[in-house]
Amino acid sequence: MLLLDRKTPKSILILEALLRRLDSNDRDFSYFQDYLTRLKFGHEGEHRVDREWFEMPYLNEHFLFFNYEIENELGFSHQIDTLLLTKHFLLILEVKNIAGRIDYDEQKHQLIRTRPTGTEDTLTNPFDQLHRHEELFHRILSKWKFSLPIEKAVVMANPATIIGNVPKSPPIFHASGLRSFIKKCLVRHESQLTTGQLDKLAKQLLSRAVSRNFDLNISVDRIRKGVLCEKCNYAVAMTYGRGIWTCPKCGFESRDALLRALDDYRLLISERITNREFREFFNVDSGDAAQKILTRLNLVAVGNNRGRYYIIPDNLLSR
Repeated sequence: MLLLDRKTPKSILILEALLRRLDSNDRDFSYFQDYLTRLKFGHEGEHRVDREWFEMPYLNEHFLFFNYEIENELGFSHQIDTLLLTKHFLLILEVKNIAGRIDYDEQKHQLIRTRPTGTEDTLTNPFDQLHRHEELFHRILSKWKFSLPIEKAVVMANPATIIGNVPKSPPIFHASGLRSFIKKCLVRHESQLTTGQLDKLAKQLLSRAVSRNFDLNISVDRIRKGVLCEKCNYAVAMTYGRGIWTCPKCGFESRDALLRALDDYRLLISERITNREFREFFNVDSGDAAQKILTRLNLVAVGNNRGRYYIIPDNLLSR
């Protein structure tokens, strides 16, 4: 049973919004562009591995947590790509989508990637990450009085990745080997939990899940204002009149272009917006016109008169 779905990470949504509104000549534009590319590449790899779970009928009763995040006793985050809970064991998976060859220097705790071009670079060490996660779950299970073995592994989502010199433990293998690995784990461990205990543990783990804020720490002054024209690749601000947004460059007209812009505002600035803030950011001259637009959107209003603000929902684009 899937308890936590793998949704598009908020970090990706925020970076997409930022790149729509950051001037292409901004000093950090290329950095954020590369950052987004890396995040999307990793997310695609996780989805590729997720498909393997649908061909494991022998798992029987189990719970899957995708993009599971939990805080330890000191408030530090543990981000886990995939967490599998069964009656036999708890599995922590670190998913990597890497092009090229990887080798690991155990003495230096360094993961080295050699690209097809021959150039080398270092990547985040997944083995130390797994050990850190394992120690946390040992403490959690002990505190909650559950006796359950913990398994861990690194899964390579890119079938072209060459796995070179790596440690035997924790195991590292391609996504195609996940089913075989799970079978071996089921054979290695006898059932430890009853159905009731399994359900209870799953609920407790779900209750501990958190969602970390993703802060780019970028000045609002660097974010371009307005409802931007998608036909012009968000390079031109549209004008508003009689309920329609119009691009002064290409002539594109839309009643719904505001929705994307308002969602950008939610992601980059705040989920709250006042009438004055709406007028200033979206270049609407009239307070009455702004009021009509906000009312037409059916946003939840909080407060009265000058203290009133509106809540921008995270499902605005799917309404």
